[in-house]
Amino acid sequence: MEHKRVTDEILELAALYAVGALEPQKAKEFEDHVKEGCAICESELRVFRETAAMLPAALPGSRPHPKVRERVLAIASAAPETGPQVWKSWKPSSPTGLHVVRRHEGAWMPTGLPGVFAKQLYVDPARDTVTMLVRMEPGSSYPPHRHGGPEECLVVEGDLRVGDVVLRAGDYQCAAGDSIHDVSTTVNGCILLIVSSRHDELLPGSVQ
Repeated sequence: MEHKRVTDEILELAALYAVGALEPQKAKEFEDHVKEGCAICESELRVFRETAAMLPAALPGSRPHPKVRERVLAIASAAPETGPQVWKSWKPSSPTGLHVVRRHEGAWMPTGLPGVFAKQLYVDPARDTVTMLVRMEPGSSYPPHRHGGPEECLVVEGDLRVGDVVLRAGDYQCAAGDSIHDVSTTVNGCILLIVSSRHDELLPGSVQ
């Protein structure tokens, strides 16, 4: 069965398979599942294989160290150098003609915030904006922040709560430049399409 979205279980299976730390039976089941055409699992496995290539313990023919599992999973959830605003490190897009990102293309990047991931769609250097998908797992939250320019947000699926405002699939909001967004939370999880300035700033003390 092809998965529709990334889950913690998929991340763990892909990480363990990439370093040869899965039990033989589970490894075969995961391998068969990927070969059957699950684009979600194939994409995550590719990312973890690239990560595993940088770990000496994961080289072909070597026996995984007992701590490899923890190390790889830590890499998956570690905060990037730019912290929760991972998109600030994304390079500008260089489209020639039509720029297309397929549904299963691109990688979900960890933000360092539990359960919050972002996927790059387009970085516009002329407007200094970024278009991205943001995935928030059930119960996760994004801290208060000030907008460096107008921010547009469309809820693709799930629910999003910003202060007293509740948004659901199909709902749209636009926050003015220099406005402040309160903490954003989700009960059941959500996927958001966001167009934002690359100069948004987290409020002091909002991330511990």
